[in-house]
Amino acid sequence: MDTSNDQPTALVPAAAPMRLNQAPESATASPAASWPIYSSQPSQSPQNPNLEPQTPLAPGLQVFDMELMHHYMISTCYTLSRSPAVQAVWRDEAPRVGFTMPAVLHAILAVSALHLARSYPSRGASCIAHAHMHHTTAIRAVTPTLQSLASDNGVGLFLFSSLICIFACANAKFENNNFLVLFEKGHLAEWALLFRGTRTIIDYSSHDFQTGILSSIFMNGARSAAARMAQSIDQGQVYTWELKRMITAEYAHDPRTRRIYDETVDSLGRTLAVAMKPGEGTRLQTADIFAWLLEVSNEYLDFLGQEEPVALIIFAYYCVALQQIEWMWWMDGLSSRLLMQLYSVLDEKYRDWIKWPQEQIGFHPPESI
Repeated sequence: MDTSNDQPTALVPAAAPMRLNQAPESATASPAASWPIYSSQPSQSPQNPNLEPQTPLAPGLQVFDMELMHHYMISTCYTLSRSPAVQAVWRDEAPRVGFTMPAVLHAILAVSALHLARSYPSRGASCIAHAHMHHTTAIRAVTPTLQSLASDNGVGLFLFSSLICIFACANAKFENNNFLVLFEKGHLAEWALLFRGTRTIIDYSSHDFQTGILSSIFMNGARSAAARMAQSIDQGQVYTWELKRMITAEYAHDPRTRRIYDETVDSLGRTLAVAMKPGEGTRLQTADIFAWLLEVSNEYLDFLGQEEPVALIIFAYYCVALQQIEWMWWMDGLSSRLLMQLYSVLDEKYRDWIKWPQEQIGFHPPESI
């Protein structure tokens, strides 16, 4: 994946069950205190009948794992970016980090297994079962590391975060309900918290990222950031002027909330100006689109988790930008899945406000909603 504004772009979502908790109070002085902590509850039992018997090569290592690594090296790593320099990082450096940080290695194998399932549908059940097994193992392995963010594990945590978010996006495609949850029970979903958590890592290890083995990712992201910031707020208003008008009317007597939403929409306008630029097509990278998720305020995300109507409507507009990077297999259908949830919880009197996103994405809500 790429980055923008010198921020990491790890994506999205945790379709396999995961639970995040805040770091213990004793850790509040550490940078890791704001980083989501996983529990070790398994999302897939190793005894799953879809796991094919394998010949062990070493403790915990199977022949199929070698196939997954091979598939990652010759295929999957090239699907995480269009940039040859960034592809080289995922091909050469990520596995090296994985050999010293098991959480990264298992995350690589989990993503590779989902990619293999997509490439060879006849092997789907077995590949998905292995993907979940490696995902669970990765979560368990990373938990102690998340308790103490340090200079020697920042690179590994960034790669782990990126891979787990990619896994979550891709895994939603294989779930029975083909769905990806954005928020649940009044809180932002765990994948979104994980994505935001990358800010803690980058703030702590920014120098290492800009000069070390991830420098190609961040240089590529910096170019995307420059192109995005070159877009004026006026250029994005063609897409957001109705949002701004609605916000002004809804919060005429609440200047604080109006300011939060205005700033969020101004940032979204720049993203849409880049995403909707004629001729961009498959040249767009994750950095061009996901930067917005890193820029928005915590206050806006709180509104989104609480399912405030205006926050939902703004995110529906963002789904239009997300659709522009669905040329990546692990992003395929993401905008429609998210818009489905937004539409389902949005009060009927506000649904007319998301007509434009629906038209752009080609989303037709089921009659049962």
